[in-house]
This record gives sequence, C-alpha cells and structure tokens, in this order.
Amino acid sequence: SLRGFDADYAKARAAPWSKRSTVHNWVNPDLLVSRGMLAVGTRHGVRLVDEATGDMRWEVRSGDDALRRVTMSPDGRFVASVNVAEEQWKLWDAANGVLRMSGAKHDGTGACVCNFTRSGLRTSLDAGCQAQAHTLGLHAVAFSRCGQRLATGGKDRMVILWDARTGNAEHVMLGHCHTVRTLSFSADGARLASGSEDLSIRVWDTSTGDILRTFLGSHDTFVFQVQFSPADNRVLVSTGVPESRLKLWDVDSGEMLRSFGFCILAEFGPDGRRIATLSNSDFNVFHLVNAESGVVLSTLASHTGYVSSISFSVNGSNESKLASGSYDGTCKVWDSSTGALLRTIEVGSTIFSVFWGRDWVMDTQRAMAFAMGHHPRLGTGSQVQGLDTELVRMILDYAQGHH
Repeated sequence: SLRGFDADYAKARAAPWSKRSTVHNWVNPDLLVSRGMLAVGTRHGVRLVDEATGDMRWEVRSGDDALRRVTMSPDGRFVASVNVAEEQWKLWDAANGVLRMSGAKHDGTGACVCNFTRSGLRTSLDAGCQAQAHTLGLHAVAFSRCGQRLATGGKDRMVILWDARTGNAEHVMLGHCHTVRTLSFSADGARLASGSEDLSIRVWDTSTGDILRTFLGSHDTFVFQVQFSPADNRVLVSTGVPESRLKLWDVDSGEMLRSFGFCILAEFGPDGRRIATLSNSDFNVFHLVNAESGVVLSTLASHTGYVSSISFSVNGSNESKLASGSYDGTCKVWDSSTGALLRTIEVGSTIFSVFWGRDWVMDTQRAMAFAMGHHPRLGTGSQVQGLDTELVRMILDYAQGHH
C-alpha cells in the first residue's frame, strides 16, 4: 500500500510512498483510494482496526493497565499514543505497529538545574536545558493538521510542542497549574488550545510558544475536552462532573457563543456544523446536535457501557460516518447522517480512546489502466488478467512514477 499522502492538498503535490519501492519516490494522487482506520487505545495497549471489516491490522500490548490516549497522523503513516503511567509519547508505524519514535524523558537528574518538587513537577525550566521533556504521565496528545507537529500534555502541567519528524521539542509551554487533560490544534496549525484541571483553557501561538488567550473562571470544574472547529475560529469545551456543561467560544473575541445542556464529551463534525455530545445522565447514549441551534438531530444508542470516546471520519469517501469507543469493549461505527448503526467491532478490552484515521492505498485497476494507457510496451487493458507478479510491479512502479 502507499503512504505519506494527505488528501487536503492531493492535487497540489505528490508524496512519498511505501519504502518497499526502490524504483520511484512519488505517486500520482489520482491512483489512490482512502480507507478508514480506527486507532484504539485500550486498557491493555494500542491497536489499529479496519473500520469497514473490523479486522485488526496490529496490536501492541502493555502490562501497565493505564488510561491511554491515541491519535493518528493526517497522512495515515503513524499512530501516536500516550498514557498516564509514562512520561513518553510513542509513535507507531501504522503499517505494522513497529515503534518508530518516542519522546525524551527528563527526571531532574541530568546536567541541567531545572527545579523539581518531590512528586516530579518541574517548577522552573533551565534555559540551557537540553532534555526538554515531560516528567510525569501524559493525558493528552494531538497532531497538527499538516502532521509535522505533535503536542502533548499531562500531570506535570506542561504542554510540549514537538517536531513529529525529528522528535525534537520545539516549545515547552508553562502556564497551567494542574494536569493538562486535552489538546487541539486549529485548522491552520497556528494555534493550540489546552484544557486543564485548573479549570482554564489556554490558547497558544505554535510558532512562538506564547499564550494568546486564557479562558479562566468560565468553568466550575476541570476541562474534560477542548476542540477547535475544523472550519473556523470557534472552540468547543466540555467540562467534567458536577458541572458537565458544553460551551462554544469564539477564540478571537473571547465571547461565549452558546452553552449547551449537560454533557461531558463532545466532538465537532468535519464541517463544523454538527456536534456529537455525550450526556452526563446516560453515559452509554450520545446525540448529534446542530452546532448553531443546539437542536438534537439524532440519538445513537447501542453501547452497554460508558462511551469514552467519539471520532468523526476524516474528509473523504467516509465523511458521513463516526466511531464510538466504550468501556463495554466495543467500537461502533455509525452513519452520522441518519444515526443508524453500521457495525460493531469487538475489541474485548476497556476502550479509553478511539480516533478515526485513514490509510491510502493504490487502486490496482486504476494503476494498471493508467500505465497501459501511457506505456505501449505494457499492451492493452485486455492483458490485465493473468499478469505475473513482476509485470504487475512494473506497472505499479510505472504508474507511480508518472504524474
């Protein structure tokens, strides 16, 4: 299969494909098709699942039995995971589950003079510190839309912005005074929102690491989730019990646009016009609501346990779907237009996090037709049947190399 591809600017450029190819390094975007993949963080590890079939591509198991969060790079190449038992983020190859990169550790024993409390909190950052890293377990992880940056946050109260290509820390952002629970990049990647148990939301400039805006005192309990709208400058915030409110803010003006009913989990749809919300009274039922009016569009009920995570499909052929993960050990795939349940995927372990990503694969028939239409030595389309492996590879390599 082909990887390293982002559909948002597919027509503008071609991107590297699988390292298995030694003939060409670029791919014609018209020959690719998208396939939905679900990255799932469970009590026992991380796994990647094909949403259409329910088949597991791979699983990495761990014995730490810790709350775990996952996300997937926009190009479908990597799965990132964090958990509250480790100070390191990890980047897994989406093709095979191989660990490709992990974040640095910093426990205060290095050559720098950063100040730490006995519990491991870094109270000040030495300007010359070369080990810019987390000191306690992590709660939050997010990719920028371009996939080149990764943000993490956790118990040490820090937000760190990483270069996802090198693993180097770009900015260590201090400001929260309690655990950072949630992170979200703006659509253009210029801003990062963080939500914390200190009851605040902070918006950061990703180019400088400076705080642009702080929403403080607007919530009575810790911030459970924060998410930028994929379409504009609105930010969606949900809070934990007992407040359990959903609020929609304008990041530029600081104005609260709307306050919804009691809910503890929410997710913007890909167009920013719908929101999936989880009530604090029915933990196994969630709703699709209109983001402007708050009117309930549909109710989705099938889980038998607490719904811990909701993720809409990314733009593409699967844009009308969403996935939910639950403590009942299942992922469910829904039609977000009708609210109909499409399939149930048995995971068999408590699910803390689910993220809808995508895999890009070459459409073999398209590639063959393209190659045969552009290379007379390959013959006509009637010769597609019965081609041997080497000829198929030659066709795919040729199709890949001409765009």
